[in-house]
Amino acid sequence: MIDKFYSSNYFLLFILFFSFAGIAQEQEVVSDSTSVSKESIAIGDISEESEKLGQELLKLKSALDKNERVLEIDSIITLKTPEILKLVDTVFLKREDVTLRDLKVRKVEWTNYKAVLSEHQSTIKDRSEEISKIINDVFSDLNKWELTKKELADRSESKDMEESFDRAISSLEEILKAAHLRLDDVFSTQKKITELVLVIDSEISNIEFAENQRRKDYFVFDKKPIWEKGEKLMLGDSISVNSLSSYQLLKEGIKENKKQFLEFFHLNIKTAILQIIFLVLFLAFLITANIKWNKEEILSLKNPIEIQAKTILVNPILTTLSVGFLVTAFFYDSMVPAYAEFHVFVILFTTVLLLPKLTGKGIRNFLWLLFVIYTITIFEAFIGVKANLVRNLSLFTSLLLLVSLYMGRKTVSQYPENFSQILRPFKLISVLYMALLVLSIIANIIGMFGLSAYLTKAVMVSAIFAFVVYLSTKVFISIFILIFKFRTTTNIQTLTTLINATHHRIRPLFNFMGFVVWLLFTLRGFEIYDYIINSYNEIIALEWQIGEMTISLGGMLAFAGIFIITLILSKLAAAIFQDEWMVNVLPRGIAPAISLVLRIVMIVIGLYAGFTAAGVDLSKLGFILGALGVGIGFGLQNVVLNFVSGLILAFERPINIGDTIEVDMEMGVVTNIGVRSSNIRAYSGAEVIIPNGDLISKKVVNWTLSNRNRRSNVAMKTSPDADPERVIALFNEIALNHPRTSAIPEPQTYFHGYGPDGNLNFSLMYWTTFSDTLNTDNDIALQIFKKLKEEDIDAPAPVRRIVTEERKKG
Repeated sequence: MIDKFYSSNYFLLFILFFSFAGIAQEQEVVSDSTSVSKESIAIGDISEESEKLGQELLKLKSALDKNERVLEIDSIITLKTPEILKLVDTVFLKREDVTLRDLKVRKVEWTNYKAVLSEHQSTIKDRSEEISKIINDVFSDLNKWELTKKELADRSESKDMEESFDRAISSLEEILKAAHLRLDDVFSTQKKITELVLVIDSEISNIEFAENQRRKDYFVFDKKPIWEKGEKLMLGDSISVNSLSSYQLLKEGIKENKKQFLEFFHLNIKTAILQIIFLVLFLAFLITANIKWNKEEILSLKNPIEIQAKTILVNPILTTLSVGFLVTAFFYDSMVPAYAEFHVFVILFTTVLLLPKLTGKGIRNFLWLLFVIYTITIFEAFIGVKANLVRNLSLFTSLLLLVSLYMGRKTVSQYPENFSQILRPFKLISVLYMALLVLSIIANIIGMFGLSAYLTKAVMVSAIFAFVVYLSTKVFISIFILIFKFRTTTNIQTLTTLINATHHRIRPLFNFMGFVVWLLFTLRGFEIYDYIINSYNEIIALEWQIGEMTISLGGMLAFAGIFIITLILSKLAAAIFQDEWMVNVLPRGIAPAISLVLRIVMIVIGLYAGFTAAGVDLSKLGFILGALGVGIGFGLQNVVLNFVSGLILAFERPINIGDTIEVDMEMGVVTNIGVRSSNIRAYSGAEVIIPNGDLISKKVVNWTLSNRNRRSNVAMKTSPDADPERVIALFNEIALNHPRTSAIPEPQTYFHGYGPDGNLNFSLMYWTTFSDTLNTDNDIALQIFKKLKEEDIDAPAPVRRIVTEERKKG
């Protein structure tokens, strides 16, 4: 029923959005005037206010002392400004020997400077707001004292009082003057930072323009065909292959990249420390989990997920360096190529060692080939010139990558059970990538070296991260299982249910998240991620002016996107918490309650976030919300009643999914507890929809609220000549030996004496589970029938008395 509730409110929600999107996006007029207090000081409060003013002046003088942090920032900006301006080099961007890698290094350098300046801007902004508040407060106090002085001047001619007022006003004016001076100093520093930020933004924009210009060169012939000998270096090459050997070129490249690596590390030392702390904690978690696992002495591992989890635990260092490095790479806003290559090198090397232990040794050769290819690519980058050596290495890399993809595709097809999650996507994408590599080889041969290098690098990055992310999803699934496995309250049945659910629910969710991460790396590898983001930003910036109303496409898309994502997440949460595995894992009734409350909370938060993202000023919705309140009061009483009743059901939990209830002559099993109504499946097969208000206000019989045990009664009759004690013993024995009856309390048979027809009446009472009542009654009745036959105990013969007319007369 939640679907019906959603659909019935879509129209109202979108009317609300379009009604207020324009109002919310109107230009706000901000008044720069400072509100001035027009209240004077009462005569009786002057002494007290004077004392307060003295204390306040001491605090204000202390607050207006020169801030050490601001002075430090000002000195840093003064020292760094020439250094930053010196980096501005328009000639550098126009040089033909400057590669995309060089531009990336320069862009990251500028980005780091901007990040540092942004931190300084935040500090300066806080200080300026603090001083502005002081100015406003002092200005208000000054006007209050001046107004009081003016009022008392007409009433009193006391010179002492006039002098005290003059001293107070003079002190406030001094504080106000000092505050303005401090604010001027802060604004001066803020201006310096802003000017530097503008310079940096301009340089980043120029670098991005230069990057786009070089990407256009992918489709030009920048080399001679490979069959033509005697090729010379392209114009602008800074190093000749004849002047330096390959070893010297590599040595120079390593030296330069080492310098870039260390500079980036020192600039991001805080992030690096955070990264190390995360890796250490992750390693400690894996080691602790492995020790705890070994203490439990689990000798036989039958489930594949448990085997996978154990394999990960016995390789904590490899797991930490592969998955931990991948996760912590997102701690950085951006990386210079040398720093990023170090991360990928470590991640890929550990993946080569760990992934075959989880998926089989068949994939090992393919992964080692990828590692070799990546190492060669780093070697090419370190050489750093467009010489024949690099071209030949690139051609060799393309061929090797083509062979490795063929091997990987063959291995995945040969062992489909080990790669079931990526089997079809990899087989499809590998064919596409092999076609791109063939195109890359052809482009290299005919002289389009830029296009060839671009395609090879993009395919390599995508292929590497496909298996790195695949390993990461396996690790996170294992961690999810370990969290429940080591809970003391988790029994074997619950764990088995959870593992089975992981195959159907959790694994697809992690696989989808892994796909998104892989897609992110792939888009960056093909160098189209920034283009997509920029295009998106241009689209959402579109606006339409309709009268005084401004409609923003970005606001509309933000509202629609957030609302749709909220609905999807709420339904996903509902599906997870209403699933059988979650119902079994959590205490009875908790999962449906969490599901209902979570849906309501997520929808409310989603609506709030959607309106906020769209720019809707929620403070302007008071009138409409009031009108809606009136409408709810008159026309939607039942809807609100059922909604509130749904919340009561969620928190009190008198009824849970799976309970057998009886209400309004309807009896069945509860299949859903929704926001407005609940569903029960009657034993006739009908689906009965009951408003939540009825479940709260009417009498409801819950047969399975506290437990699922139910007392059952089997009535039996025997002939008058049967021994009652013997019959009771037989009945009790049959019921006690039945596998579905409860031993505590024991089955009891009661003798009710003679019936109307002279037979002996017995009733057998025993406890069984509610769902097994009919089957158990049937089994026990059949066994009693057979046992009575074996014991020669007859059933009562029906007695019929025939009274004739003659007998009546006699």
